[in-house]
Amino acid sequence: MTQSNSKSRFLFICLVFLTAGFTTFAQADERTLSISGSGSVSAIPDQMSLTFWIEERGNKLSSQKTLVDNTTTRLIKDLNSKGIEDKDIRSYQLQIYPRYEQNDDGKTEQDGFVVQREVQVTLLEPENYDSIIDLALARGVTRVGQVKFEISDQQGLYQQALINAYEQAKNKAERLATAAGLELTGTLSIAERSMSRPVVMQMAEMSSRSDKVSLPGQQTIEAQVEVIFSTKTQSDSDN
Repeated sequence: MTQSNSKSRFLFICLVFLTAGFTTFAQADERTLSISGSGSVSAIPDQMSLTFWIEERGNKLSSQKTLVDNTTTRLIKDLNSKGIEDKDIRSYQLQIYPRYEQNDDGKTEQDGFVVQREVQVTLLEPENYDSIIDLALARGVTRVGQVKFEISDQQGLYQQALINAYEQAKNKAERLATAAGLELTGTLSIAERSMSRPVVMQMAEMSSRSDKVSLPGQQTIEAQVEVIFSTKTQSDSDN
């Protein structure tokens, strides 16, 4: 082997060791900070979801269904007259099932049928809730259930809650980094906590000065995130 080849090989080996040492040093000097954050946005619900049931019992299915359909038609017309559009009314759920009674011997026997239609209404003016309930009961609604106050722009408020959650995580990270002698240099990743839908919390509100009984209160939409920040020592920034 010639002297020039020996020198070249020696330089190559030195370069490999120096590169490996630099990579190891860089990895050891790399620091991250993982922080969770939560945020919320509160708003007063601006719409309401109502469910009505119209029911008829008897032994003649065709006449029972006709009565239910007629009552449903009149109810929808009354709701339209109150400013509720067809797109906010769902009345396609029809149920028919046998009705059973116990006879004098204690045995269960079929006693006709029950025809029931479910009518779901989205009320865009919740302040009209009481009058709408009175109207429905007067029209022949058998039962009222599943009254829920809702926020129409729930997704928009949830996006703002996510931003608030990130801001909280960043503030926490800055305080912890300062206490540890570190400085934030950037955001490496943001992960939304897995949720099937925005978390909505009901907050009851009462007002003795209001003459209305059905108050929606206030709802709070919550969101959570996990954030990984990159950091460096404060001595590094001073240099």
